[in-house]
Amino acid sequence: MAEFTHRRHITSVTQLGSAQLEQVRLCGTAYDDEDLPAERRLNQDAPDDEAVLYACELWDVVAADGTPLYEAWFYQSDSGSIFRAGTTEMVAQIIQCGLECEDPQRELELGTAMTRAGLLPPGDSEYDRFASGVS
Repeated sequence: MAEFTHRRHITSVTQLGSAQLEQVRLCGTAYDDEDLPAERRLNQDAPDDEAVLYACELWDVVAADGTPLYEAWFYQSDSGSIFRAGTTEMVAQIIQCGLECEDPQRELELGTAMTRAGLLPPGDSEYDRFASGVS
């Protein structure tokens, strides 16, 4: 059973490792199709259309035994991107607060964990399914 843990507010590239810097770049590209470096995405002095990740949140998603599974980024109040831990492989996205994932098993795992962590709004069309943990 996956669990969202270790929530961090990210405001600077100095808080991140190399894989996370690339994740920030990929988050921004997924959000607005602009390929900009993490330094521009996290710069509060950059134009608003570039700094879409300023003051974002980064969560670890871990297995029951504490093994890191994913790194989940939340930004712009209703968006996010989820990567396999320590990689730049994007496995899911948050679009208008809803979870989008091509792998049904992973979607259920992440959706259930998001529901338990209070990260999926009760009004989401998939909330009841994820809250019950049934596919």
